Amino acid sequence: MPLSLTPDNILHKTLHDRFSTTRSSCERAMLAITLQAFTEVQTRRQETQSRVRELSLQVQRTESQIMHMHTHLFGTSRSSDSTLYDKYSMADVRVIDTLNALLSGQESRLRATKEELALAEQRLATLVTAWATKF
Repeated sequence: MPLSLTPDNILHKTLHDRFSTTRSSCERAMLAITLQAFTEVQTRRQETQSRVRELSLQVQRTESQIMHMHTHLFGTSRSSDSTLYDKYSMADVRVIDTLNALLSGQESRLRATKEELALAEQRLATLVTAWATKF
C-alpha cells in the first residue's frame, strides 16, 4: 500500500532518496543527521499525543475535584456567614491547596511536553533549511 502524500512523507522520501543517491560525504552526513531528527520528531509526536491525552484527563479530574470541593464548601451553605466558616476547616483549605498545586504541576508538565515537541520540530526545520541552502 503506497504512502499517502502528506508533507512529512514527501519530506522523508526526498531526504531518503537524496541520501541514497548523493556521493558527497558532507551531504550524506547532513542528511543522516536530518533523517535521525525526522525520526525523533515522528516518535515525539506520537509520544506527545498520548501524553497530552493522559495529562488532559488528569487535569480534568483535578479540576472536577476542585469544583466538587468548592461546591461542597461554598454551594451548600446559604444561611449565614457563621455557618460557612463552621464548614470551612483547615483540612479543607489544605485539600484545596493540594489540588491547586497538583493542577499547576499537571498544567506545567503539559506545557513542557508540548515545548519538547516544538523544539524537536524546530531542530528538524533548521537542519532541513541548512541542507536545502547548502546543497
